[in-house]
Amino acid sequence: MEEHGNEFVGTVFVLPESRSFELKTTLHGVAVTLTGTVSQQLAAQFAGNLAAGAPIDVRQLALQPRRVEVLTREIHERHRAPRKMHFLMRVIDGA
Repeated sequence: MEEHGNEFVGTVFVLPESRSFELKTTLHGVAVTLTGTVSQQLAAQFAGNLAAGAPIDVRQLALQPRRVEVLTREIHERHRAPRKMHFLMRVIDGA
């Protein structure tokens, strides 16, 4: 298993109830859509938990492109193709 974090700029759509996200961005000049899970701490910020940090209004995220940090985990299993899982770790320039 390999993990690496990247910063992306793009439009972020979040469903806080299911803790899932969709990020529309460009990678090497090609438009891509990353989907995955919102980290537990970021989900707490979306819910308005002050102990997790400044609250973030989910409704405002998709209004303009944002800079976000995404952790990508590549899982290698025997006799299976490698698969990637994405986790939205933080919104760097939040709403």
